[in-house]
Amino acid sequence: MVIKKTRCLKIMTYNIHYGIGRDRKYRLDRVIDVIKNEKPDVVALQEVDKGMSRSNLDDQPYIIADSLNMNFHYCVNLSIGDGEFGLATFSRFPICGNLRYDLSFSPRLKLRFRPRGILRTDIELGADCLHMFNLHLGLGLRERIYQRRKLLSESILLDQRLAHPVAIAGDFNDRPISVVHSKLKGHFRDAFELSGDKNSSTFYWGPVKLKLDHIYVSGRLRPVETYVANTRLSRIASDHMPVTSRVELRA
Repeated sequence: MVIKKTRCLKIMTYNIHYGIGRDRKYRLDRVIDVIKNEKPDVVALQEVDKGMSRSNLDDQPYIIADSLNMNFHYCVNLSIGDGEFGLATFSRFPICGNLRYDLSFSPRLKLRFRPRGILRTDIELGADCLHMFNLHLGLGLRERIYQRRKLLSESILLDQRLAHPVAIAGDFNDRPISVVHSKLKGHFRDAFELSGDKNSSTFYWGPVKLKLDHIYVSGRLRPVETYVANTRLSRIASDHMPVTSRVELRA
């Protein structure tokens, strides 16, 4: 008889808005407490500052990693003066590799689009591994169409060298007109649709409620519970609320 083993992981994605909350106060400690309350194994954060005046010149990736006692990798998407702004992925498990892919949209009209990227972090899980992709897509419709094509190419998400399970998490910005999700679902599974409330919102723009933040997984990852961490603290700590998914990694 063959006994199939499974491993449970808690994956979280959170746009922290530089640590500036809905009350317009910079309080990185609130963001850290939101994460601590969820007790995730892997965390993908967007809009993370390093050495920026708006966030007291703090090295946010280091402060967060030290507070959570987690390993991390940070990648820069934009440099402003002496400061940096980008993505950070944190893990309770060892990190064995990382790579940044450029998703910046540069049309011929030379319109101003913020530099974008996706951070891949390879995480050791004993005899297995997780390819964790952390992204923050653009606001423009044409921009997201371009980024979708880049993502679903053999150089990024469909790379045949990705021999282990894949998780994709982040702020997709794919509302009100969605051009990313329908194509992405042809290759990966939306954790919300498998094990969560499809109507949950993660971002409020006045009275408008939007679901901008998502987690997708590949075949050997099975979400068993996915939810928006909607608490009194999370509603004020950032302009987004985090998404958490508890998944089983099948042997």
